[in-house]
Order: sequence, then C-alpha cells, then structure tokens
Amino acid sequence: MRKAIAKALTWRLIGTTEIFAISFWTTGHIATAGHTAALAAVTSVLLYVVHELVWNWPEGRTDMIGLSRIRLTPALRVGNDVFVEPGHSAISTPPRAS
Repeated sequence: MRKAIAKALTWRLIGTTEIFAISFWTTGHIATAGHTAALAAVTSVLLYVVHELVWNWPEGRTDMIGLSRIRLTPALRVGNDVFVEPGHSAISTPPRAS
C-alpha cells in the first residue's frame, strides 16, 4: 500500500512539473505557470476520483447511465449470474423454419 501511495504522489509530481514547464515555456510567466500547474494538480486529483467512482459504479445501476451488463460466459447459473462456456453463445437463436 505504501508503494502505491508513493507511486501516486511521484506520478502527480511528475505531471505537475510537466504542466508547469509547458505553461512556462508557452507563456514565459512563472506566476501563470504556477497557477496553471496548481489548478491542473487539483483538478487531476478530483477527476481521477470521479473516474474511479464511475468505474466502480454498483452493478444494476449501469443501465441508468446507458451501459448494459455484459456476461462473457453463461451456461452455469450461480445466484443471479449466468456464465457461458467458451465456444457457446449466450444468445439463444430461434429455430429455423424449413
């Protein structure tokens, strides 16, 4: 866990330094570059949290945001989940008329 936190902090530091350098290079003003880098650091953290919340959205609510639940493997039913064996289709096809 400590390694993950250290990696996150150093990655954010690298990103903030990059934003500062690009902003300073394009504007030539240290204050503007500092404000831009600080704003980017804060918004990046907030947007990452929102991104994580969307990815961890509880199952069942995915239909509310236009995402359907996808099951890659049905055939075996466990609780309400259906699992498909490889090589088989989860979608039943109607019989063909002869």
